[in-house]
Amino acid sequence: MTAITGITGTGASSATQAAATNGASDLNFDAILEAFKKAASETPEQRARDAVLKKHNLSEDDYKKLPPKEKEAIDKEITEAVRKVHERKTGVAMPDSPLPTEKLFG
Repeated sequence: MTAITGITGTGASSATQAAATNGASDLNFDAILEAFKKAASETPEQRARDAVLKKHNLSEDDYKKLPPKEKEAIDKEITEAVRKVHERKTGVAMPDSPLPTEKLFG
């Protein structure tokens, strides 16, 4: 009788590994699904704002704690991103005057 190569006597641990991988896969899927649901519920303007914050590695709390000068720079970038989204959505150019982001996002 010839031996089959590539098969070991650890069938139980392989099944355990597969179950663990499947569990991790479920958690990853759930995280992806939640991120999708959040993105789908946001307006394009909100997603543009989130993208700017993410670009600067800022959470909402981090953003709120910024010194006024840094916050103003981020606000200008957010305003520009929102302006571009609005123009793509509507085909209507917005004026270059800065919009107060707190009026847009509360």
